[in-house]
Amino acid sequence: MTMTLYELAWGLYPRRVGIYLAEKGIAGIERVAFDAMAGWPPPDLTRLSPMGTVPILRTEVGTLIRSSIAILEYLEERFPSPDLLGATPERRARTRELMSILDEAATQFGIWCHKASPLFTGRELQGREAATFAADAYYGRLRLLDTLASETAGPFLAGEHVTIADCLAMATLQFAEGHYGVPLPKGCPALADWYAMFAQRSSAAPINYPAPLLGLAYGLPDICPPSAQ
Repeated sequence: MTMTLYELAWGLYPRRVGIYLAEKGIAGIERVAFDAMAGWPPPDLTRLSPMGTVPILRTEVGTLIRSSIAILEYLEERFPSPDLLGATPERRARTRELMSILDEAATQFGIWCHKASPLFTGRELQGREAATFAADAYYGRLRLLDTLASETAGPFLAGEHVTIADCLAMATLQFAEGHYGVPLPKGCPALADWYAMFAQRSSAAPINYPAPLLGLAYGLPDICPPSAQ
C-alpha cells in the first residue's frame, strides 16, 4: 500500500503539505483532491475523519494522520533528507517556535474569515467585534514573525535553509492574499522581503481558487482593523 494524501489543493492547511512536498522532493504519495463545489464535507471525507477537515495522510499501514503539523512532522521523520526542521536541537527549537506562531496566525485568520466573510453567512453566528479581534490577533502574530525574521541570519525564516516554517508561512500569506484579498500589514519589512523572495520558488506557484467561492470570500480588508493601517 502506498501513502495517500487527501486534500483540497487550494486550502490553507493542505497547502502547507503541498508546499512542503515540493520543497522536499518527495514522490510516490498518491494525492486525492476533494471538490469543495460538490458540497462540504463530502461523504468520503466524513468516513475518513470525524472532524471533516483536510489534509489527511493515510500511511502504508493504514494509519490516518489528520493534522497538517502532525503530517509534516511524520514525513520529516520518514524522509529526513533534505532536512526541513533543523540539524541541531537549537535549530529545531527555532523552527518549531516559528511554526507555533504561524499556527496561531492561521487560527486567528480562520476565525476572522468565519466571523466576517459572506462565504460563511448563514452557516454560523457572525459578528464584527469578534472578526476585528481575530484580525488584530492575526496581524499581531505576523508582526511578531517579522521581528523574529529580522533577527535571522539568512534568507529564510529560520536561517540559511528552507524549513517547515517557510512552508507554513507561504501557505498562510498566499491564502490570505489570494483567496480573501488580505495583504501583509504595513510595517513588516523583513516578512515582506521574505514573501517576495519565496513567492518566486516553484513550490509557491500561484493557486487557482474556485471562482464562485472567490467571489464571496474576496474582500476582508473592508473590516481591516486600525492596527493594520
